[in-house]
Amino acid sequence: MGERVGADSRTGPVESFLVRHVRANPGLEFRAIIQATQASCHVSRATAARHLSRLVGLGGVKLRPDRTYVLGEPMTPAPRAVVEIRWSDEAVIIRPDGTARVFTQREFRVVSGRLEHLEFTLPRPARQFIWWCSTAGQLTEIPAARAPTRECTYHLEFATPLTAQKPSWQWISVNADLPRWYRMAAGTAAKSRGVVAHNKFDTESESILVPSQNQRFRQRLTTDAHLRLQVMLPEGYPAGPAQCRVRFLTEADHVDTTEELRLAELGRNPSNQDGFRQFGKTFTLSVPHHLLDRRYEIEWELPTAAQRDRWLGAKHRSTQP
Repeated sequence: MGERVGADSRTGPVESFLVRHVRANPGLEFRAIIQATQASCHVSRATAARHLSRLVGLGGVKLRPDRTYVLGEPMTPAPRAVVEIRWSDEAVIIRPDGTARVFTQREFRVVSGRLEHLEFTLPRPARQFIWWCSTAGQLTEIPAARAPTRECTYHLEFATPLTAQKPSWQWISVNADLPRWYRMAAGTAAKSRGVVAHNKFDTESESILVPSQNQRFRQRLTTDAHLRLQVMLPEGYPAGPAQCRVRFLTEADHVDTTEELRLAELGRNPSNQDGFRQFGKTFTLSVPHHLLDRRYEIEWELPTAAQRDRWLGAKHRSTQP
C-alpha cells in the first residue's frame, strides 16, 4: 500500500482543481467557483472557500476589484517538509482466494516545514479503508480517474497542519480490506498490484520501505528507528520455502548483501525477535536501525496450481458436516 506525505496542500486535489478551474474560466465569481469545487472535489462549502482564500493569500489566484477571480502570479514553492520516522509496521493476512487484510502503523513527527496532509495510493479501490490518527483530520477518497497518479488515492487532510514548532510524535493507523491481491499458485496471472521486475514467476512477495525523497517531502530516521513486516498465509497452504531480501529502491535487481547478512545474524540470536523468522505459516521480518531507500522484502515460493487445488479441496471437505 503506497503512502505519500504532502508538504503543502496547494498541490493537493482541492487547490489543484481550483487553479485549473480558474485558469480555464477566468472572471468567475466566488459562488460559481465554490459550487464547481464542491461538485468536483466532494468537499464542503467551507472547505472550498478556505482553500480559495489560501490561494488568494499566496498569490496563486487573484481577486479583482469587480469581485471576480483570475489566475495570479506563479506561487513560490514552499520548502519541502522533513518527516522523522521512529516506527513503521505492516501486517498482511492473506486469504485462500488471494484477497488480503492489511494493517499498517507508523509513528512520525514533523521536524522541518509544514505537513498538511497524508495520501495513501492503491491501484484499485479497497473494499474497506479504516483509518485512525492521533491528530484530527478528514479523509477523502479520490477515484483513480481524477487522481494525479492515476491510482485510487485516500487523501487525509489534517484539521490543523503539523509543524516543526510543535514536533510532537504522531501515530497513524490504517486497516484496508484489499481485493484479490496475491497470486496463490505458480503460473497464474500477474497480481493486480503489479509484478515487480525482479520477481520470479513462481514466487510471491510483500515488502516495506521508507524512502528518503519524494516529489514534495523528505524523510529521515531516528537513531532507534524500527521497521517490521509480517505476512500470514492461510493455515495449511502449501507454500514453499520463504526468505528475506533487501533490495535497493532505485535498483530492484540488486540486493544489499551487507544488510542481508546483518539480518541473518539477528535472526540467529535467541534473545530477541529481530531478523527474519518463521512460525508455521507466519513470516516476520523485524529490522532495528533499518536503512532509508531499501526495500525489505519477504518472498515465498508458490505451490503449483495442482497443489493449490488439492489443498483447497481438502480444506473444503474438512468444513463439510
